[in-house]
Amino acid sequence: MRDFDITCFETTDTSFMHLKSPVDEDPIFIKGEGGEKIPVGITFHAPGSPGYEAAVTKRTNRALSRSKRKLDLTADLLRSDTVTFLTDITVSFDGLGYPPAEGATGENLFRALYSDRKYGWVIEQGNAHLGDWASFTKGSAQS
Repeated sequence: MRDFDITCFETTDTSFMHLKSPVDEDPIFIKGEGGEKIPVGITFHAPGSPGYEAAVTKRTNRALSRSKRKLDLTADLLRSDTVTFLTDITVSFDGLGYPPAEGATGENLFRALYSDRKYGWVIEQGNAHLGDWASFTKGSAQS
């Protein structure tokens, strides 16, 4: 009897999430200099990667700290935790602009978009992407 080699499902270090329009679920593209369609999306650290694991550790430590201080868990606190976690695991915005952030870059840009409740659909798509391990598995169409 042979054992199944589980390592064939090793995850990548990052994964690109192609954003879809909240109106019609069509993938969003911008035009490149040569007229080619360039996908708009977000690159995330993958589960198991050092960047992702550091973000999980920070999230767990925040929860433990709240527990020790006996702070009540509120919807605002949970939302803030989600925004912080997504900010921590985001590698880049790819073809994605957010003018209200007024020139912010990196984590400040990521946090600004994730914090804007008008664009909650971005968080929903991100959470769905992160919940699908196929998005991070080598050889998958998403990786």
